[in-house]
Amino acid sequence: MEPERVVDADDLERLAKLLTDKRQLAEQYYARACQLVGQVQATPLAAMLRWAGDTATELGNRAAIVRAAEKGGDPFGALSAFGLSTALGTVSGEDRTRLTKDLKSVIARGATARPEQRTAAIRKFFEKVTAAERASLAIEQPDVVGRLDGAPATVRYAASRLLIERAVAHEQKDLAALKATDPKNPQATLLEKRVARMTEFLQPRGTGDGRSVPRQFLLFDPAGDGRVAEVFGDLTTAKHVAVMVPGITNRLDNYDSIANDAVALLKDHASGRELPESAVITWLGYDTPEFGDSVLPAKAEAGAPALHSFRAGLEAARGAKFALFAHSYGTLLSSKALQEGTPFDSVVFMGSPGLGPTIKSAAHLKLGSGTQVFAMRAPGDWVSYTEAHGRDPAEMAGIRRLATGRSSGHSEYYTPKNTGLDNLQTILTGDGCVQTFMGSPKLDDEQFGAANVRVLVKELQSRVPQWKVGELATAFEPIITRVMNGSTDIPTLTALTTKTLADSGLSGYFAPQDVAQIVGRSLTEAGLDQR
Repeated sequence: MEPERVVDADDLERLAKLLTDKRQLAEQYYARACQLVGQVQATPLAAMLRWAGDTATELGNRAAIVRAAEKGGDPFGALSAFGLSTALGTVSGEDRTRLTKDLKSVIARGATARPEQRTAAIRKFFEKVTAAERASLAIEQPDVVGRLDGAPATVRYAASRLLIERAVAHEQKDLAALKATDPKNPQATLLEKRVARMTEFLQPRGTGDGRSVPRQFLLFDPAGDGRVAEVFGDLTTAKHVAVMVPGITNRLDNYDSIANDAVALLKDHASGRELPESAVITWLGYDTPEFGDSVLPAKAEAGAPALHSFRAGLEAARGAKFALFAHSYGTLLSSKALQEGTPFDSVVFMGSPGLGPTIKSAAHLKLGSGTQVFAMRAPGDWVSYTEAHGRDPAEMAGIRRLATGRSSGHSEYYTPKNTGLDNLQTILTGDGCVQTFMGSPKLDDEQFGAANVRVLVKELQSRVPQWKVGELATAFEPIITRVMNGSTDIPTLTALTTKTLADSGLSGYFAPQDVAQIVGRSLTEAGLDQR
């Protein structure tokens, strides 16, 4: 067996310098040989000179790759996968220091600027650097470049791939250690799912026409629940781009469901190929809430500026149209981003809990001229029925409610071969006419118990401190489900509410008579029979 070879970057660089230093002497020999024996006879020396120069450059390239690989991952593979230069030997140590300093300065100057100004400055910086310098930044500073709105997409793809490779190696070690010491720990299951998802990220994706392409990430951050932004299709040629913003309980470990929706959206179901001149982006770029804190707007408010910046940094074909497809809590975040001036040509709100208490029509979103706004609410979508964050956009003036076909509940808006997905693809491509919803526009005509739930939840929330609202929502999820199923009489609902408050430790905020009054008011104001 051949012994393992250890490649040392310092040795490679010393050898490259030696060849370069000797080149001047070799050129003198070549010139003298041309004088003595003629240029034709000196040809072997010329070939040797070319070899020495090419070899010195290649050794420098390899040294730069080895240095980046010492931090983890396969930098050469990451650059090659997205067509970036691997000629890193042309970027000296001084160049790398200068690039790091200059980029840091550009980022610092843009920290307080509008997203459009900040991303424009980042674009201008990358336009001025060489191809080799772009590649060097991708593998030297992947944690900075990978999430840098305004940086070239291919540079971000390469940087993100390196970060994914490093995260997989790190979490595989954590998983092995956890299984060895505490194999029944629930955290092991979560880690297994995370490692499985990230390993999938490194595998090529089929496009439906026999091709396989590397997966493309404009953002990857494994911290906490994880943040991801993935591109399906070719952004550089896309004339139609959709940005998908998901809602509650979406994380790195269950990201595959979002990716599957993106694949369904981009797929032409007649041919099985991807829609021409189109791209879809999944943007899981914020800390999504769990059910409990989904009743609070804090995470939407924190995530909205990130979506604005992300959109400002996107590059696509000249004149491309951008659509925003927001789902669940993502509609609240998107509403706040749109109010900040985030530009989209069309917007679709799906399964929305409301767009904020002050938004009562499309006009309140303050959208640009010509922006089309649509909404979808599938039958049985309890998130829409709660109206936890304001009116359902499906019932607002200036917003067209679209048909959802056979979709039902909260998570079937991207069901293949269905009216709902057909509508989304029509909005993405601008090709064809959408099918609008036919029937009563009133939410309460659609779902028995919807009004009951809204009144009950709002009455309960009004009596607990804001920091306890999340706990309240978590505790009452089973009751909401039961009310939707028809258990709405006063004795049953009062008993359930009293017990739930006691079990959750929230009963101290309510007097005994409060519960009966709240339940009675919820039924009376909802217009339901008090049996």
